[in-house]
Amino acid sequence: MKHLAVQLVEFLRKRATILAYAVALIAVLLCWAIIISDGGRIKSQDEPGFVQIATNLALNGTFAYENGTPTAYPAPGTMFFLTPFVKLGAGIVQLRMVNALLVGLSLVMMFHLIRRRAGPLAGLIAVVMIPTWPPILYSATTLYPQTLAACLLVLTVLLLDRLTETGSRLTAVSVAVASGSLILTIPITLLLFPVILGWVFFRSKDRLAHILILCIVSASFVGAWTIRNYNAFGMFIPIATSSGYNLLAGNTPGARYNTSLDIRFQEYVYTEITGKNEAKRNKIFTDAAVRAIKQDPALALSRYIGKFAHWFHFSNKLMSDNVVEGGASQMNIGTREVILLVTYVAVIALPLLLHLILIRRFPPKPVEILFLCLWIGAGLAYAIFFTRVRFRAPFDWLIIASNGIFVAAYIEHHIKAWGKDLTK
Repeated sequence: MKHLAVQLVEFLRKRATILAYAVALIAVLLCWAIIISDGGRIKSQDEPGFVQIATNLALNGTFAYENGTPTAYPAPGTMFFLTPFVKLGAGIVQLRMVNALLVGLSLVMMFHLIRRRAGPLAGLIAVVMIPTWPPILYSATTLYPQTLAACLLVLTVLLLDRLTETGSRLTAVSVAVASGSLILTIPITLLLFPVILGWVFFRSKDRLAHILILCIVSASFVGAWTIRNYNAFGMFIPIATSSGYNLLAGNTPGARYNTSLDIRFQEYVYTEITGKNEAKRNKIFTDAAVRAIKQDPALALSRYIGKFAHWFHFSNKLMSDNVVEGGASQMNIGTREVILLVTYVAVIALPLLLHLILIRRFPPKPVEILFLCLWIGAGLAYAIFFTRVRFRAPFDWLIIASNGIFVAAYIEHHIKAWGKDLTK
């Protein structure tokens, strides 16, 4: 039995690259099968708006909804990505299929990153584990920004890791472009920028120049979109006007730690936003949230801790189950919850717990520390607003990859011992 295990691991090491690519292809094909099965039905309230804006960008060059009204409510990254394909005639099904392709690309990038730092077996195991987490597939088969964000996040980390080797200023520019694009896709990552700068400060050979490049280039992305928003609304809006609503949704007096999308705000808020454009509504929402936090700081802190704890949950209520015809998916909700719990334990919770227990025997590699900082940091950032499992999906790529490194190290530790036994 030990002899077979040693041979199997050796086989997987030698064939890791081709097997990883095969897993990436299978993951994309599985997503496509789900997309074709769902057909053209709307799966999320966000999808029609994304398609409308991408269509307006493709046809008229304006970031606006179907009626031509300019908007800054959603972050622009997803629409910028979808626009070329809309221009080529893609409908919602084809756009979802393009979105799913990013899963395959991200898996390939992750494999090469992990292989470089932990060996081919670790890279292969990470690539196998990542797509078994259902929220990743769900985001890929629906027009959500999380899949593009995951791709940009993996690319950013891959380039950051390469920066520590090459010390190239061109690589630093590439990191900045990737991270700037990530911020325009999910703006919360702006709050994680100190983690990126910290990595560069402690790991880069040319830290000051690289930090300067990162700050200038990334700021240019945010700055350019802020100028666009100012021209459109006459107000300072760094990225999106959804920030005020989300801040109030997570901090209004009736907010709960585990969901904030089915609550009612204070009555004066609805009175004040009547007749206002989205930029002015954003300010009203923001002011109301700040006022609520100041009125009861103890409650705000308690709720914040609860929201942060909820960041690590395996599931949450999906509004699409109630407001979208046919629900978020064709699967029974009870069955879906069981699958989420089992896979969460298998690919996230259990390996992470075991690694913590055995951390002295299997100390984390520097890239794993970066993964963990981004995973936890994102939770701390999102808890300012509210947390959901889907929001965590891009960052779950990182922690599952770290778990893959641990699993591979654990296997190789025992295989090495068995190999010595067999040669005696």
